[in-house]
Amino acid sequence: MACGAGDMDHLYQQMHKQVHEIQSCMGRLETADKQSVHSVENKIQASIDQIFSHLEHLEILSSKEPPNQRQNGKLWLDQLKYDVQHLQTALRNFQHRRHAREQ
Repeated sequence: MACGAGDMDHLYQQMHKQVHEIQSCMGRLETADKQSVHSVENKIQASIDQIFSHLEHLEILSSKEPPNQRQNGKLWLDQLKYDVQHLQTALRNFQHRRHAREQ
């Protein structure tokens, strides 16, 4: 089944939305109580993992794009990857701070 540019756009939009959802969850981490902080962390980690697996799929799709569209796709993917890696780092930093506080 061939994947058109519309599919790429749709996947990208979905993932972009998911990144924003993770960012708002990250905001809730700071105010979450001890009981819910773990479930929020787990939810964020699951979303990050999901995006990483979608990114692999998108990279395969973008490699099959026509050359004139491939460059744009690569820029999108690089930006998305950067955003997600940044969120992963922020989550790890938060977890380290929380563990340090709990010691």
